[in-house]
Amino acid sequence: MPSVEFVMKMSVDFCSPDRLMEGIRAGEKVVLLDCRPQNDFVRSHIQGAINISLPNLMLRRLRKGNLKTSCLIQNNEAKETFNRLWKSHKIVIYDECTTDTNSNPSNVVDLLMKKLRQDGANVSCLAGGFQQFEKIANDLCRRTEKTDDSIFGLCNLKISDDSGNGTSESDSENLNSPACMSPYPVEVLNHLYLGNAKNSADIDLLKKCGIKYILNVTPNVPNKFAEDSDFKYMQIPVADQLSQNLSAFFPEAIAFIDEARENGCGVLVHCLAGISRSVTVTVAYLMQKEQMTLNQAYDHVKRCKPNISPNFNFMGQLLDFEKSLSGNNTQGHPGFFCQRSNTLESDSSVRQT
Repeated sequence: MPSVEFVMKMSVDFCSPDRLMEGIRAGEKVVLLDCRPQNDFVRSHIQGAINISLPNLMLRRLRKGNLKTSCLIQNNEAKETFNRLWKSHKIVIYDECTTDTNSNPSNVVDLLMKKLRQDGANVSCLAGGFQQFEKIANDLCRRTEKTDDSIFGLCNLKISDDSGNGTSESDSENLNSPACMSPYPVEVLNHLYLGNAKNSADIDLLKKCGIKYILNVTPNVPNKFAEDSDFKYMQIPVADQLSQNLSAFFPEAIAFIDEARENGCGVLVHCLAGISRSVTVTVAYLMQKEQMTLNQAYDHVKRCKPNISPNFNFMGQLLDFEKSLSGNNTQGHPGFFCQRSNTLESDSSVRQT
C-alpha cells in the first residue's frame, strides 16, 4: 500500500492528516463526512463529523447521480447542518484507511467526491482515512464504549441492484420511464400481481388476470372502476417521498391481499409506476406471509420485475418490519429513516370501496 506521503504528492484531491488537524485546531470552516459503517462511526470518529453509510442497494443510485447527498444522512440534525454549510465550507471525506480513491472507482468515497464536485462543492479526501488521523490527533476523536449494533442493519443489506435493465429513481416514481411501460403486471405469487397505474385502468387486462381486488398505493391515482361491484378497492394515500411512513399501513394491506387470495381472486398491488410504493407493500407481504427475509423477498420480487426501486426510506421501514417479525424490533429506530408528515397524519386513513 502506498504511503500517505506518496499519495499526497500524486493528487491534489487529498488532504493530509496533519493539514486537517491544524485546520480543526485553528477553527477553520470544514465539513467532515465519515463514510465508514455506522457502527464504526458511533464507536469512534473525528469530532464534528457527519456519518454517511450506504447499503449496497443504494450505491447504484449514487453512481447514477440520482440521489442528493443530504438524502444519505440519516440523522436529521446532521442533515440540516450539512445543508446549511456545504456550499460555504471545505468538505473533507474519509473512510477507514483510503490512500487511493482510483483503486476502487465505485466506492462510496469516490462516488461522493464526484457527486459533490458536480454540485460545485470544494471537496477532498483525507489521505490514510480515520486510521492515520487517529494516530496523530487522538484528542480530536470521539469514542463510545458501548454500541447497539441492532440499529445498524440497513448498512449491511446485501441486496443486489445491478440489473442492467433496471431504472433508478430518487424520491419519486416516473411513469414515463421505458422500464415502467410494460402492458402487463407481473404475478409475484399465485393471485398476487404487481403493476402500475396504467394496469389498474385496463379493464380487459384485469379480467384476463382474474383481478377483482385492487390495492392502490397512491394518494391521487383514481380508482377507475370503484362503482363497479365486480371490484373491491383499498387505497393507501402515501406519496413516494422520504418523509412518508408506509409501514403503518402494512397490516391493512396484508389483510386485504390475504382476503383476495383466500377467495381465489386476483389482487393487483399498484402505485404510479410500480417500482417503489407497491413494491414495498409486496415485499412486506412476502416477508410476513411467506416467512421470507427482507433479502429473500426483495430478490424474489426483483426476479419477477427487474426494474423495482423502492426509495431509501421505505427500505429502512422494511428493515424495521423484518425486526418486528423476528421479535427484535428496536424502539426509536424508525426515526432514523422517516418522520410522518402532518398532512399524512391528519387525513391518511385507508379507504376501502
